[in-house]
Amino acid sequence: MNLDKRSRLYEADLSAIDTLSEGDPARDLIAEILSIVRVSHWSFARFKGNGSDQLLLPENGENRREEFEHLRQEFVLQRERTTKGPRMAAALSTFEGSFVSGITLVFADMRREFGVLSLLRTEELEPFTSVEIQALALALDASTDRLSGLALAEAPYGDTLDTFDQPTMLVLDRDLKVVLTWDGQEGRDAALTELHARLAQRLPPIIEETVRDLIASWTADPTTQASGVAHPVPFLTVRTQPLSGPTGLFVGVLLERPPSDRVFNNAARAFRLSPRELETLALLLQGTTLSEVGKKMNITVSTVQDHIKNMLEKTGSRNRSELIAKLLSRRPSATKPP
Repeated sequence: MNLDKRSRLYEADLSAIDTLSEGDPARDLIAEILSIVRVSHWSFARFKGNGSDQLLLPENGENRREEFEHLRQEFVLQRERTTKGPRMAAALSTFEGSFVSGITLVFADMRREFGVLSLLRTEELEPFTSVEIQALALALDASTDRLSGLALAEAPYGDTLDTFDQPTMLVLDRDLKVVLTWDGQEGRDAALTELHARLAQRLPPIIEETVRDLIASWTADPTTQASGVAHPVPFLTVRTQPLSGPTGLFVGVLLERPPSDRVFNNAARAFRLSPRELETLALLLQGTTLSEVGKKMNITVSTVQDHIKNMLEKTGSRNRSELIAKLLSRRPSATKPP
C-alpha cells in the first residue's frame, strides 16, 4: 500500500516523511506504524550515528523547534524509567493543545539509540486501545531488530526484547467485534493503565480488512472454515482460526511478528538444519501449502515432505505444530541438538 493511500485510509499526516531520504529506514518504519494506528499528530527524532544524545529532527516547517524540545523532554523522561533498550509507554511529557493521550516509542538496542517516535491523540480519537498497543509492541520489537541489523550492533539484546515479542490472541464475533483479548504478558499492563485503555470493540482498520479477506470464504459448512495467514505490514503476521462456541462460530485471530533472521539462525545452529530445510520452514510459516512450497523451491511435494520429516527428527517433534514451537523458541540455543 503506498503512502498516499495510507494517508487517506488512516487520516495520518505523512507529509513530514518526505523530509527523510528514500534510503532512510525510518521512512518505512513510520509509515508502517501509522498504517496500523490512527493518530491526531506524530513526530519523530533520530539520533546521530554515534549514539549520542543529540537529536536530529527532519525539517518540519515552523514547528521544528517546538517538536524538537517536546521530543527531547519526552526522551529524557522515558529514559529515567528505562535506561537501555527499546521502550514503549504512555507519553510522560505534558500535552499541549487538545491532545489527551499519547504513546512514545524509543527505538534502541542495548548499545545504541536510534530515535524516538511520539504518537498523540485528541479526544475525538479517544485513548489508544489494547489491540493497538499490542500491535505497536510488535512493531517496536521488529523495528529494533531491523535498525540494529543495519547498525551492525555487536552486542546481543539479552532479554530486553522478550518483553515485547509476545503474540496476541483475539476472539471476534462474526461482525468482527472483539469479545476477548489475551496477550500472555502482564508486563505491558503498565502502559495500558496509564492510558486508561479499554478493550477495543473493533480492530484497527488495516487488521480488520485483513481478517475479513481471510475469512471471506467461510460459510456454515465447517469444511469452508479454513485457517488463514497474511502479512498486512512487514512487522505483523495475522492468523485466523475458526472457533466454535455454544452461541455459534467465532473468529480466532493471532497477532504476532514474523520470526527475525536471528531466530532462524539460532534454530539452524541448535538443530543443525540445512539451508533448504530453513527455506521450507520460512515458507510454511507464511501459510504456504506443500504444493506451493514445492513450486517456489522448484522441488517435488515429496521432497518438501522429506525436509519436514528431517526437521521433525532433528528436533524430536511429533507434529508440525510442535516443530514450529521448538524452532521459534526464544532461546533455541539452550536446547541441545539430538
